[in-house]
Amino acid sequence: MYTPTFEELAGDERTFFAEYFNKKPLLRRKAITVDPREILSIADLDEVLHHEAIRLPYVRIAKDGNAVLDSSYKDTMRVQGEMVTDRVVPEHVYEHFQAGATITWNSMNHFLPNMRELTAMLGEKFSVRSDVIAFLTPAGLQGFAPHYDPVDLFIIQLEGTKYWRLWSPPEHRRGDVAHFKLEELGEPLFEVTMEPGDVLYLPYNTPHVAAAENEVSLHLSVMVRPRLWSEMLTRVVEDIVSNDPAFWKFPYLDEASFDEQVVALKQGTEALAARLADLDLEAQMRKLYRAGQNLEGATRRGTVFQDTAAVDRAGAETLFARSSADVSFGESTDGKTVIKIKKASSASLDEKNMIEAKSTTLKVPDPVAQSLRELGAAGAVAAGAFFPGVPEERSVAAAKTLARMGVLRLAA
Repeated sequence: MYTPTFEELAGDERTFFAEYFNKKPLLRRKAITVDPREILSIADLDEVLHHEAIRLPYVRIAKDGNAVLDSSYKDTMRVQGEMVTDRVVPEHVYEHFQAGATITWNSMNHFLPNMRELTAMLGEKFSVRSDVIAFLTPAGLQGFAPHYDPVDLFIIQLEGTKYWRLWSPPEHRRGDVAHFKLEELGEPLFEVTMEPGDVLYLPYNTPHVAAAENEVSLHLSVMVRPRLWSEMLTRVVEDIVSNDPAFWKFPYLDEASFDEQVVALKQGTEALAARLADLDLEAQMRKLYRAGQNLEGATRRGTVFQDTAAVDRAGAETLFARSSADVSFGESTDGKTVIKIKKASSASLDEKNMIEAKSTTLKVPDPVAQSLRELGAAGAVAAGAFFPGVPEERSVAAAKTLARMGVLRLAA
């Protein structure tokens, strides 16, 4: 399966961010350089639907602009003695589709590796959450009424054709959802028929409506969820008031003490203004940036299972290098050195949680500590030579142990 590049989606990066991002739509004809079905095909959707494990809300169905009742295409399934109550029934989904409904596949990046790579790339590029939704619409039909979404969209047409109408975003965009009647919107900003391989960029809150033409249409909506200044400033203020004891008092509010509480509120706002005035703004922006990098949907697929299996197969000649973990060295006592290992990780996928460093402290033989020091960032050592002065088997075991703890990694 193929993962589109940023250049395929947006063209020249500098031009895109200078002229189009958050400003106006961009249509790129034949932007995808491979057969678009290598990204996702209608045949792939048949396969995914029959995994027997697809549950709501990953699949949604809409007809004539309205959502179809969930109960009409779900049932209960027993899995290892436990009941799953929201399993999607493929045959019922097919019935709705044949009757003219649009099938929506939410968060395809949760199922397909190439979609996950795509959302991870966009998450890093924009420092926001990203998701992929697939829309399968029967020939000649419109799945949804005119509306706008609280996200930037990269529309990728994969199979069939789809006729799009777009209107200018409102003067003030709040990152919300809205639905319209055609007569409310007036003349479209532009109209276009998208063909396989075409890409269309829409800034958030751009009103639009689309309909399949003379055959089944499959397109992806690759969503980039903007973080408005209102949200980020709220986050900064929340950090201050949540972590400063000066804001932890619990006032009793009643009519008798109203004037007194007005004075207290004034004092609180003045204290908050003082804290804001003293902020290290560069440090705050780095926090906000890192938080965006660790939002749900913005992480690349892991390889821990594969890496662990590869470490288990390592022999005396296998080369190991230092990982990205931060290792600090303490004192040596009785032939052993204390080392402290810090591995950056996201404690939660919620934006409000900062990246935390998980720390582990242990004692290792002095020769092992010396090997770690000498490896540095670019060096590599054979597992059999990692622990000098002991049999190869013990040296290999030491290298494997530290690799499983995240201190070492396979050099190749």
